[in-house]
Amino acid sequence: MKLRFTNLSPNFIVFLLLCAFFVITFLSVLGKSLTYDEARNFNYGKALALSGDTNRPGDISILDGTPIAGSMMPVSALNALPFKLGVVLPDGLLKKILLSIETARLISVIISMLFALLIYRWTAKLYGFVPALFSLALYVFDPNIIAQSQLVTTDMYAWGTTLLVFYCAWKFANQRSWQNGALWSIALAVSALAKYTTVILIPLSLLTIFIHDLPELIQRFKAKPRAAFTSAFGSYTLYLFSGVVASILLINLGFLFNQTFMPFGEYKFHSHLLSGIQAQLPFLKNLPTPVPYPYLQGFDLTYYYGEEGKAFGDTYLLGQLKDGKEIFYGYYIIVAFFKVPIATQIIFWAALYLYLSNSANRKNFFTNDVFLLAPMLFFFLYFNLMFSINTGIRYYLVLFPLLYVFCGSVFKNWDNFTKLQKNISFGLGAYLCISMLAYFPTYMPYFNEFLVDKKQAYKILADSNIDYGQSENALKEFLAAHPEAHYNPSAPTAGLIVMSVNDLVGVFGKPQDFTWLRENFEPDDLIDRTYLVYHIQPAELEALCPKLGNCP
Repeated sequence: MKLRFTNLSPNFIVFLLLCAFFVITFLSVLGKSLTYDEARNFNYGKALALSGDTNRPGDISILDGTPIAGSMMPVSALNALPFKLGVVLPDGLLKKILLSIETARLISVIISMLFALLIYRWTAKLYGFVPALFSLALYVFDPNIIAQSQLVTTDMYAWGTTLLVFYCAWKFANQRSWQNGALWSIALAVSALAKYTTVILIPLSLLTIFIHDLPELIQRFKAKPRAAFTSAFGSYTLYLFSGVVASILLINLGFLFNQTFMPFGEYKFHSHLLSGIQAQLPFLKNLPTPVPYPYLQGFDLTYYYGEEGKAFGDTYLLGQLKDGKEIFYGYYIIVAFFKVPIATQIIFWAALYLYLSNSANRKNFFTNDVFLLAPMLFFFLYFNLMFSINTGIRYYLVLFPLLYVFCGSVFKNWDNFTKLQKNISFGLGAYLCISMLAYFPTYMPYFNEFLVDKKQAYKILADSNIDYGQSENALKEFLAAHPEAHYNPSAPTAGLIVMSVNDLVGVFGKPQDFTWLRENFEPDDLIDRTYLVYHIQPAELEALCPKLGNCP
């Protein structure tokens, strides 16, 4: 198959896009410091890969001393496989490479490329090659995807396995074979080892299969109500059972059956949810739990963080701080507005408009579209109305691969596009690339062009939207080159000031500590697009002293 606008083969174009993703993603992470979550994820992966130790390490929150090991999962062992090989090699360059964090990060890049291929494959099956190419490009050139695909964390595994689950559910729903059913169950099981929030994929993907079947079920129910109900109840019970059993089995394998069947009453829970169940339902005390001890322990800690806002600090949006357990309703809508490339936003709104405005575009809702739209709608509502961890777009990325597949529908009639429409499409693609490349090599603090002055980003967002710990090496280099600089000064200070965004706005520490700086001065520069740099003249500070009252 050849495209009219190029002599290159489709496979070669896909290869070039994936190569671009690999080069940009890997090169941009070289020299970056460990982010706040990478060390414990990598250490957990190493412990599992080297010795089979699935117990949670004793990390504690820097904020209040509570356990902070809840979200670490066995998928991190994949990142540690090169390390496992390296420890048995003699000293040398190869050993040094295999033991490095850069190689562990390389594993994340490669696995993210596999998920990119899945986006391409599913879009091609739904809409054709050209739409699949655009969907792939939306993933490959998304700065937020790049930023998270280069880290040893579980976020990338979560969005990738979510995509895999709904792809397999779509295949199974449209072709009921035991092989496709097994693939769907296995996908659910794999997702369970990626992140705790993926447990919702079992009922959610089952719901999409039910909606797919709904027209046929209605017809069968009209003809023979009792037989239809009995048959449907039996089928969906079997589907649910297979998904749950496969997930429990793989969770046990992933955690190496560590204290599986430990009595429920012997757990020491932190969360109000599980401790409440334990207290109010004493008959569960001797019930053996079918999952390993560290899995349920981690779930308990993760839920506890959400209940109490522990370990994350306060949350911040548009100059306003909230306690970590309070919800900024609509938080991720605002985050997406400023951090999703404008070209991607245009294509998404075009896809949604075309879908809703033309009934012909909705004819495949039950067969195809429900597997994209239902989870997208669920995650949109969940994250903006119920999710209290308002700390960064990385959580919201779970719906992006599904969104990219849906965006491909804009281009499904490519052969009938006018020259103007094709030029606009290519223009949007070019704009996406330019916007992404403008941030090379630091993508974590990416903001689109809706924010013109990037030094003002801290007035909109903070936390891992800007500073995830990725630029500490750049900060150290700057401070070494400028020994006169004051980093996060504890009192009003003149001279060269360097500020962490999270300290400045009060995500960490007390917001009143830097009121003097926030309300009276504007940053002059950025270090690695992350840290704020101020040049404050003594006369400027002296003029403020009567107002501040605590000048040195």
